[in-house]
Amino acid sequence: MIRTLLILVFASVVAVSQVVTPALPNTDSVVTCFPDTTGYARLTVGSNGRMFTDLQSAIDAAQLGTVIVVDADQVTEGTIVLRKKDVGSGWIIIMPSTINALPNQGLRISPTMASVMPRFVTTNTAGHPAVRTESGAHHYRLIGIEITADEKVQESYGLVFLGDNGPAQTTLEEVPHHLIIDRCYIHGHTNGTVMKFGVRLDCANAAIIDSYISDFHSIGFDAQAIAGVNGPGPFKIINNYLEASGENIMFGGGAPSIPNLVPSDIEIRQNHMYKPLTWRVSDATYAGKHWTIKNLFELKTGRRVLLDGNTLENSWADLPIGQSGYAILLTVRAEGGKAPQADVSDVTITNNIVRNVGAGITISGSDDIPSTRSSRILIANNLFTNINGPAFGDGNVSGPNDGTFLKIGNPENVSVVGNTIEQTGPITWAFKPTSGFVFTKNVANCFRSAGGYQGIYGPGKAEGDGTIQHYFPDITDANRRFSDNVLIGGNASRYTEFGPMSKNVFPTSAVGVDPSLGLQRDVLDSAFARKIVCEATTSTVEHASATPHTWIQPQPASDHLLITTVYYGNSTYHLVDATGRTVLQGEFVASPALINISSLATGTYVIRMISGSTIETRTLSILR
Repeated sequence: MIRTLLILVFASVVAVSQVVTPALPNTDSVVTCFPDTTGYARLTVGSNGRMFTDLQSAIDAAQLGTVIVVDADQVTEGTIVLRKKDVGSGWIIIMPSTINALPNQGLRISPTMASVMPRFVTTNTAGHPAVRTESGAHHYRLIGIEITADEKVQESYGLVFLGDNGPAQTTLEEVPHHLIIDRCYIHGHTNGTVMKFGVRLDCANAAIIDSYISDFHSIGFDAQAIAGVNGPGPFKIINNYLEASGENIMFGGGAPSIPNLVPSDIEIRQNHMYKPLTWRVSDATYAGKHWTIKNLFELKTGRRVLLDGNTLENSWADLPIGQSGYAILLTVRAEGGKAPQADVSDVTITNNIVRNVGAGITISGSDDIPSTRSSRILIANNLFTNINGPAFGDGNVSGPNDGTFLKIGNPENVSVVGNTIEQTGPITWAFKPTSGFVFTKNVANCFRSAGGYQGIYGPGKAEGDGTIQHYFPDITDANRRFSDNVLIGGNASRYTEFGPMSKNVFPTSAVGVDPSLGLQRDVLDSAFARKIVCEATTSTVEHASATPHTWIQPQPASDHLLITTVYYGNSTYHLVDATGRTVLQGEFVASPALINISSLATGTYVIRMISGSTIETRTLSILR
């Protein structure tokens, strides 16, 4: 599916001479749509009139194939443990009694929905999480839960631990798997000094979707909304709001306890990675606590990673403890020799909007301690806007980080194709020779920075020809690896070795630029607009009809529903609510059939028509 979605970008990229495209992540096995819960057991949790008064007892009693419905006003303090279950089949789904008040699948939750969510609150002042998995736990889905730390917790070292990076998880057999966080509100608070992690992905086959993860920050330490070290993947991180002072998303940062492990097959789409300006000391809205600021997205290890259709917003220099204001870091780290297998390769960065940062991307191809060399990195069809050294940079105009788009040294086969880049510093700051570099069809600023740098630059060499010959030695005019670029404000006389075949142009402004170059806005817009469609689910023994034979009206409905179908006689209909429970059923004795639905609550339902071995499903909305 991912390959189909990226076909437009890849079609333009592969047409460029000698581009080596990265392998895409294999994430099709991570199924995020709500499962069919026909036949599931149903447990209820609440203070009055429910089967259980505390959630942990319900989890301990549940088998696979259970929906646990928690009253929306229920507050669970301490640490919830997701146990390993070997009896039954299917999922254990933990969801609120107010499920119909939540946005539908594919729509992001917001903090304003907290009043209809049960709360999981860690009260442990030693920093223990609110949710953790038991070794080998699997097939849990959390929906519509608020997860946080009590105000008295000054140092929280993570709220949701899916897996472990310690002696409890040293083999793949111990790794938790099939875990989904769906439409949850996970947040820290500003009273403490350390709010370390939102969610740790030290697991396999997991997804975080449609959630709001915020207020993760620390003084003098890293903090991440989502992080992972000791999980093999695959992972999907889709349509979330992610807020953290350190790295909003990071993989790596420590040695995994499973030997030779590299997190792999990671799909990151349609997220908003954001740092509030209230965290910036120099901003007029500064809220008074100096959290340590680093970047928006970092890989210290990770293979087959897709970053597509995201917004990455606000990153500023925070030296000496923090960093220099980059948006994206691809910096392979062997962790002092404890993780020599660390690898940052097969990385695809497409269709993103990056804005309001001190610098763009830095790529370190290898660690000083021997490590795998990073390879096959594609940066295509992105908008980099307000990459602004004077506004967000480290103030060192003579250094490499002042509004620079790409700081690069020693990776292999990095391709930068079809981007629009609006930066105040040089296009590149190359610090080590790099093989297989391609820079084509980009529209970029090429004005001289306050420090005197511009265009394709590397220390010790002149801009343009001199830098390319030394730092990117396999680029020639004939192979057109540096071609068809619009270098606004640049000096053509510094690039005489790359014409006439390469055909770069040097206008004084962006007015009249060829629209076929740089960002293709329609492709980027489609990456932001695409949604996973979960219209209806059927159990594994059902077979949906390929040709529709059933029609429902009106849509949405209120008190009555008219079903017209070719299935009647020995046929039945079933209305299933968002928890998977059948709330209304009957036989078709004639068509059309008028059905009274006035007793049903407003919300979204699935109608299942069953005729022998044929099952057809439709989605129904009830509004009043």
